[in-house]
Amino acid sequence: YLQPFAGGIRIDDPADKAKKITVPAGGAEHMTTLVKELRGGRKNSVFVAAGDLIGASPFLSALFHDEPTIEALSLMGLDVAAVGNHEFDEGETELLRMQNGGCHPTDGCKGPAPYAGARFQYLSANTVVTATGQTFFPPYWVKRFGEGERAVSVGFIGIALRSTPSVVVPAGVAGLAFSDEAEAVNRVVPELRRQGVEAIVVLMHEGGIPTGGINDCDVSPALAEMVRRMDRAVDVVVSGHTHRAYNCRIDGRVVTSAQSYGTLLTRIDLTIDPRTRDVTQAEAQNLVVQADLPR
Repeated sequence: YLQPFAGGIRIDDPADKAKKITVPAGGAEHMTTLVKELRGGRKNSVFVAAGDLIGASPFLSALFHDEPTIEALSLMGLDVAAVGNHEFDEGETELLRMQNGGCHPTDGCKGPAPYAGARFQYLSANTVVTATGQTFFPPYWVKRFGEGERAVSVGFIGIALRSTPSVVVPAGVAGLAFSDEAEAVNRVVPELRRQGVEAIVVLMHEGGIPTGGINDCDVSPALAEMVRRMDRAVDVVVSGHTHRAYNCRIDGRVVTSAQSYGTLLTRIDLTIDPRTRDVTQAEAQNLVVQADLPR
């Protein structure tokens, strides 16, 4: 949804929390402005996503096989993303082209220059190529913040939807195996800790069904159970798939979801102790990508 979603977003009425209102929201131009505002003046920041960035797309993006969306997110400065089930809508070979670049095998290159691929990295710790036993995308990504003795590293683990083969065309994921989400996280955590990484964020394309507002936490128990099964070293879970907004603290950990169509952006603030290299405080807030933001 490169253009603002026509339906806007329904949120609590600021004047009366018992009521809902619909406000205009979304659009890549407006989201870019909000991203810049949130990153501006802050020395340490990272921009992440939990999948379904492409696929099932409006005509503006679909006509060009979603290259415009990947290019827009790259220009916004997206750093890393979990792979969602919709990333596999056109099959694993096409998804690799989305990541690495190159012209479409049938339609060729339509833009002023060949498609260069994503500047951000897709991750998936629980998607394995059965022929090799290797993960389809890297299982994790580490970003280092600061310098010298006070420098800290944050690890990001990407998790795909375990049921992906049942919601996409089976031929598109032939030769891939999708394993349990929490178990895959728990396999990666020891490797990150061996590298001295204690601050760990999971980007997971699975989520809950809420019944409250965009910053409430009345989600389905299945999500809570999945989070509880994750290693205690995990500090934050950025979730997706259900395309619904919530802002939770589950089992002592921040768990968020930013809805769909580019209408929300989640700001997560982490405080990390440079001595222990671990998260000491985490706060989150879902923010509406308001359509009156400058383009």
